[in-house]
Amino acid sequence: MIIDIHAHTSNHKMLGLHSQTASIDDLEMYAKKYNIEKIVLMATYFPFKGTGLSNYELLKRIQGKDLFLMFGSLDISSDFEKGLNELEELARDKKIFGIKLYPGYQIFDCADKNIFPIYELARKYNLPVKFHTGELHHCCPGENRKKGEFRCGSYCRIDKYGDLSMPKNIFPVAKKFSDVTFILSHLGNPYFDQLQEVMRECLNVYTDISGQFVSATDEDTPGYREVIKKEIEKFLNLSHGIDRIMFGTDFPIQSYKDSLEIIDSLNLSDLDKDKILYQNAKKLLKL
Repeated sequence: MIIDIHAHTSNHKMLGLHSQTASIDDLEMYAKKYNIEKIVLMATYFPFKGTGLSNYELLKRIQGKDLFLMFGSLDISSDFEKGLNELEELARDKKIFGIKLYPGYQIFDCADKNIFPIYELARKYNLPVKFHTGELHHCCPGENRKKGEFRCGSYCRIDKYGDLSMPKNIFPVAKKFSDVTFILSHLGNPYFDQLQEVMRECLNVYTDISGQFVSATDEDTPGYREVIKKEIEKFLNLSHGIDRIMFGTDFPIQSYKDSLEIIDSLNLSDLDKDKILYQNAKKLLKL
């Protein structure tokens, strides 16, 4: 069995991706094809893009569908108190299985004491906190979306906030909140070394393999896959490394086929492969 710890859904047409749609129906079809037991979907708040999938809208879409779990989120830089209260309500009602934060896509410092109430809430309800870490994808402003264009061009407004999504920023938070589990997504790509250092020092920090490249584009080459393989092997060599890496796709960015091929390339034992694909996430999500 497999748990996808990191995926997204949308009712909009996908541009420049391997799939033109990313609906709940699509995900159910892929789950059946690839033997996926659970898919963890992320609520999203992207103020630069002017898009997102709010907590209650996502909850509505997955209602009554046992395949799906969700991580709640909020817009830290716009309406923090409202978002925090909403997360508390969802956590109290056991509607969410974690919290997803988007440094860089939103303007905030992970170690800012003003947002510590998020980590305190996670501690109170024993929820993991997941961060976007690594590269920021262009925000594609509304005028370009209307024209059907995929990218913003050579410069994007979020480019200057790339430092906010570096894994090293979470280090003081993971140290201070040592009883909270943190997931630093995407292997921190391209800041692999930073994330490896954080995980070396903080055993409460996990990662996932999601979103290493945009499937069906020139980002995916045999040479680049070999780079990813070698980086994952470095994570595996960390203390308890095999227990802190989880399978994820970042669907619709990275396909299920490609994500599973990454795992297969590692030539793991059946036991270790099962940990990454299933057991680590099952334990973390308390399923």
